[in-house]
Formats: sequence, C-alpha cells, structure tokens
Amino acid sequence: MARPLNDIDETELATLIEQYGEPVEFHFEANFMDFECALVKRTEAKGRLHDITCFIQQDDGYVVIQKHQYARSGIYRAPSGGAKVGESLYDAALREMYEETGLTIQLERFVLLMHLDVICKDRTIPWRSLVFLATPVGGEMKPIDTREIFDVTVMSRQELLSDVDKKMRESGWGGFEYRSFLTRKFFQRLDKLNI
Repeated sequence: MARPLNDIDETELATLIEQYGEPVEFHFEANFMDFECALVKRTEAKGRLHDITCFIQQDDGYVVIQKHQYARSGIYRAPSGGAKVGESLYDAALREMYEETGLTIQLERFVLLMHLDVICKDRTIPWRSLVFLATPVGGEMKPIDTREIFDVTVMSRQELLSDVDKKMRESGWGGFEYRSFLTRKFFQRLDKLNI
C-alpha cells in the first residue's frame, strides 16, 4: 500500500492495527532545542511527520542504536525511521530496521501510537510515532547506514530503564525526553500484555 505525500494514511494505519493489534495511544509534548527543531522542520518539508520505532527483541535484551550526534554519550535508543513517498509503513519499518541495525525483522505487535507536540520557538509541530515489538529473522547486527548510525548493540530492559533513561532525561534534548517517555510506556504496555 503506497503512501501519498501527506503523512500517514488512515486506511493503512487501520490495516496495521488489524494485523498487529490495537496500540495504546499517548500524548506527550516537549520543548525541542533549535537544532532539533531544524531537523524536524527538514523532515516536515519532505512531507513526513512520523516515525516507525521498533523494539527488536533479541535474546534477553533489545537491539538499540546510537547516532553520531550523541556518539559515546551512553545514550542508546530503539531504532526508528519513516516511510518515503510511495512506500508503505510496513516496508519502511523493514527497510529502516535493516539500514540501522543490519537485521531483517518481523513485526510482532503494534504496541503504542504516540502523539508528540514538538514545541519550537516559532510554532508547535505535530508528530506521530508508531511503536512495534519486533523480532530478528536474519542478517548480521551492524549498521548499514554508517552516515547516520554510529553503533548498534543489545541492551537489557533494566539498562534502558535505568542508566540510559537517566542520561536521556538529563541531556536537555526534547527528543530524548520524548524517547525516555516512549520507552517507559512501551515496557509498561508489554507488562500489561504479559509479553
């Protein structure tokens, strides 16, 4: 199912819900720094106001990435990316996870549908994150898109909810404040689903 240049197609979203379960919805707002707002505005100019985030379960942990902008900071997060014009959300999820982690994945459960207000000095930009639980089905864990991704590794739930979460919240970045909230809600939802 191809996407037009108007962000998420609601019919396509309904199909994902039918296939992978009803996500819980949350709303969050965060003050983004100027450089973060500039990044979101560049993405918006390309017709995208969403990301697909996948928590890829591997062994006793989750595959997480670190980008060059925060390399060696101790901050890692679930990989994410968006659909290109004409690309389905499903295909985008598989492509982005491969580019960021080197793994081919299978979507297992649609866990969260996040609504974010990106607060910039001049205006507020609406953003959505579609958050899935996924499992690897092939590939080798290493970044393919090395221009964007600095490192990929596996971390336990406990690591993500303690040291990494603390560093995210102390960073001063609105994006990390949001990713901290998203990660905590993801694991709370898994507990309720007994996954």
